[in-house]
Amino acid sequence: MNPLELEQRADRLLLTLRKKPGVYFKISVLERALKLDKLGVVEALAEIKKWGYKIRTRPDAVAFIKAPDSLTPTEIGYRLKTGTIGRTIVSYRSVKSTNDLAAELAQSSAGEGTVVTAEEQTKGRGRLGRKWHSPPGTGIYASIVLKPGFKPENAPGLSVMTAVALADAVKKFCGGDVRIKWPNDVLINGKKTAGILTELTADKDKIDYVIIGVGINVNQGTGNFHEELKNIATSLRRVNRRKVNRVKLFKTFLVNFENEYKNYTRHQLKKAHGRIRKYSSLIGHEIKIQLGRRLIEGKVVDIDATGRLILECEGKKVPVIAGEVTVVKE
Repeated sequence: MNPLELEQRADRLLLTLRKKPGVYFKISVLERALKLDKLGVVEALAEIKKWGYKIRTRPDAVAFIKAPDSLTPTEIGYRLKTGTIGRTIVSYRSVKSTNDLAAELAQSSAGEGTVVTAEEQTKGRGRLGRKWHSPPGTGIYASIVLKPGFKPENAPGLSVMTAVALADAVKKFCGGDVRIKWPNDVLINGKKTAGILTELTADKDKIDYVIIGVGINVNQGTGNFHEELKNIATSLRRVNRRKVNRVKLFKTFLVNFENEYKNYTRHQLKKAHGRIRKYSSLIGHEIKIQLGRRLIEGKVVDIDATGRLILECEGKKVPVIAGEVTVVKE
């Protein structure tokens, strides 16, 4: 039997067993249902166990007990309630960068909503070329391919849109104070928990594709953070004092992301504006923002429908599309 055929058989068997967790299915029943002989069922079971699924066996029956917390197409796609986002999923154990792989796929045949995930990134990166520390098996490292129909000038707000979808998901799984630090960070109790990297390929009037990369610190313990990060970064596990199921969190985010993206293509950030203000860690604060060689200081009064930060500077409202922010007055 070739590997692809074995994988397909194992997938079919897994879908059958997990419909009734803990319930024993007789081998003879599975043979008839899946049109396999006994050896075919046994080989498929062995493959499922290799994937990390907990299966209990009796001489004549088997039962599904537990799925692994693995960011695989099988787990992410199982009962995923989206129409486009995540309908195609490509997963890896270790990659340099999910954004780079997603861009390669987008340049070829990948359609909108394609998701790339990895258990580990060896050269994960954040905004402004910073390194994103991506230890294996603890966080969520993923990228989403978008091929929107709007013009490039409407793309900057996608980072804020993603941050809202991410903040809503994190809030559901964490009891801490969840905030968004414009334009692309999610904080818990003032410490960085997730980052977003948006990369766009376009000409003057048309977007070829956008890659939305997300890195989420989920189950990292204190020992997983470099010394310089321990006081400025955290994870859901450190806040909750227990592990969080990464697959459930990621699926929640994908559903949120699809809903936010649908609204964004029609209304930009208008429908999300109230939540953006509620989550913002900057509104009402005096900040300095570095724009190349230019430094602007002012009070943050809003984030508009295009994702721009609105500063009040000497009685005037100044929109800012990007920059490095430092809070100067709490």
